[in-house]
Amino acid sequence: MKKLPLLLLLLITACSMIVEKPKVNLADVRFGGLDDDGVTIDFLLTVTNPNSFDLPLNGYSYTVHMMALPLARGESRDSLIFPGKTATDVLIPARLRYNDVLQILKRRPGLNDVPYQLTADLSVGTPIGDITVPVRKSGMLAVPEKYRPGTLLRKFGDFLKRN
Repeated sequence: MKKLPLLLLLLITACSMIVEKPKVNLADVRFGGLDDDGVTIDFLLTVTNPNSFDLPLNGYSYTVHMMALPLARGESRDSLIFPGKTATDVLIPARLRYNDVLQILKRRPGLNDVPYQLTADLSVGTPIGDITVPVRKSGMLAVPEKYRPGTLLRKFGDFLKRN
């Protein structure tokens, strides 16, 4: 009877050495759109499953900082399968409210690029239970020309001149 727990521990340890964590790359960061409530920024991740078997994504959580301000936080319980020996894209759409965008503008009015940091945790299922795959990415988000403050101010000025 004493050998059963030891055998289970050895089995779990052996399985955990066999399962490799997926590799995550940030493929793209872009403006997803804007509506009455705010702006969507899309983070496109490419997840490569190095294992010969499929792994399910059981959900994720994320936090987005822009110019060191924590602006977006969320989670999803959407599921997805990462086929073995294959790269799969995962889209994380982060919502920023207009009040948060104004905080960014207050810090740098001539904005063309905005520094960001994405912190995410992917919950991936394995034969021995869920594992967390951390994602830590940072860079610069290019603001599309039509959304840059200078362009919007010029359009507003043109509107005032016509009326």
